[in-house]
Parts: sequence; structure tokens; C-alpha cells
Amino acid sequence: MIIIIVVLSFGAICFLVMAALAESPRARKASQWVREQVIRTTPEPVHKELAKSLYERTVVPLLARTSRLVADTAPRGVLTEAERRLQRAGWPFNLTAPLFVACRLICIVAAIPLGLVLSKMLPLPPLLRLGALLFIIGGGVILPGLVMDRIAAKRRAAIRRALPNAIDLLVVSVEAGMGLDGAVQQVVKRETGPFTDELRVVLTEVRLGKRRRDAWRAMAERVDLTELNVFVAALCQAEQLGASISAVLRIQSETMRARRSITVREAGAKIPIKMLFPLIFFIFPSMFVVMLGPGVIKMIETFKAIGF
Repeated sequence: MIIIIVVLSFGAICFLVMAALAESPRARKASQWVREQVIRTTPEPVHKELAKSLYERTVVPLLARTSRLVADTAPRGVLTEAERRLQRAGWPFNLTAPLFVACRLICIVAAIPLGLVLSKMLPLPPLLRLGALLFIIGGGVILPGLVMDRIAAKRRAAIRRALPNAIDLLVVSVEAGMGLDGAVQQVVKRETGPFTDELRVVLTEVRLGKRRRDAWRAMAERVDLTELNVFVAALCQAEQLGASISAVLRIQSETMRARRSITVREAGAKIPIKMLFPLIFFIFPSMFVVMLGPGVIKMIETFKAIGF
């Protein structure tokens, strides 16, 4: 034990001495000189590669190779479904369809040994261990899809909130004499958020030669929101029939406002029911303890005093 303490003390002293020497001006100059010499003698491509972070040099190439392998071997239907989910979620984390499929495979592969280890560690009967193993493996299978669906749901909610204000701005711009594309450009300049990003994609597709109604329908298909589907259908129908775009936008704006009011009232009507569970399980027990606790303690002391 004494030898271990001596060795550790000697190591700590050496570390402190080396740290003090490293902080000296002469040591810093020597370190800078060595760094400059290494940079001068290192080829330019190698120098650029070493300037990158560890994540860029190791993880990014590994993910790129994995995505290429998945793109070459995975069924087309799996990649199409992954691309559809990523589109609805707004392509989070710069994911691609092959990379998302690869992440799902990694989660499945990682869930199997994790489930085996946890099922062995937990003091459970064999049947419950098997259930825990299947539960963990199932979680690894469905967890990436659940996360992506959750992100897509939040994005749809943000688009639903931004839709009435954006349509109001479209109405004002069109009634001021702008065309529909110019009005959309004004919305893109003045607003931010997922709906603005989708409108920017629509403008880009129209400028590249895609028909306007096809670009709007593609946006509605990507977002998969009922309110947006109704708005795009009305807009495309007005364009096909030659109806007034401003009148259609005005009607859609009023409809969106009315639907938002109904949604708010519906959410307000659900609040008492949602408050019922915390009242029963958290608030009422605390109130009972506060009100009845002193009386119960007094009764116990009284029964003890009379011999019970």
C-alpha cells in the first residue's frame, strides 16, 4: 500500500513539473516551432484532412459508406417509405433515405445484445425475461420511426399555426395588385418557419419550369396536412377555372380563422377532463393528508392513552 502511494505521489509530481515546463515561454515557442515544421513538411491534402475534426474524419466517411451500401442493397419500397417520412419531417439532421434506413438497422442490431444483457441482469422469471427481451428489441425496431413521426407531427403543427397568417399576407399582397408568385415571395421574405420553407421550395420548382399547380400539389403531398390540402385544392381549382385568386384566398382565410377558433374551443373543452387525472392521483391525496393527517395522529394517541 505504501509503495502504491509513493508511486502515485511521484507520478503526480512529475505531471505537475511537466505542466509547469509546458507553460513556460520557451516551451510554448518550441511547441510552435515544431507545429510550423510539421505543417511545412506535410503535404497539402494531408494537412487539410488533419485540420478537420475527429467526427469529420471518422464518422462522416463511415456514414457515407453505410448509406451507399444501403442504397445499393435495400429494397426500393423501403427507401421510398423512408424518403416519404423524411419529407414530412422536413429532412431533419441532414438525413437521407439510405442513412435513415441504416440508422434503423443499427438500432435493431444494438437492441438485440442490449436486450440479452438486461434480461440476464434483471431478477425476473424466465417468461418475464423473454417479454423484456422482446420489448427491448421491438423498441429498437420502432424507435427511429416513432422519433421521425414525432418530428413530422411537430412540423405539421407549426405549419397549421402559420397557415392563417400566411394566407392573410397572400390576400393583402394579391389585392394590392401582385401576382400569386409575387405574393408568395412576399410571404417568404417576411415570415420564417417550416411553411415558409415549403413555399420557398414551391417558388424554386416554378422557376425551374414546373407547373404551378403541380408544385403546390407536391407541397401538399409532402406536408400531409388537411388544412393545407383543402387550401391547395381550392387554389388549383381556381387557377384551372379562371376564378379570382383574391376571392378564393379571402374565403380560405376566413375558413382557416373559423377552423382555428373551433380547434381552440375543442382544446379548451378537453382541459377539465385532462385535469381530472392529476387531481385524483396527486392533488386530492395531498389534501387528504393535510386535512386528515393531524386528526388521525390525534386519534392514534388517544387510543394509545386509553389502552388500545
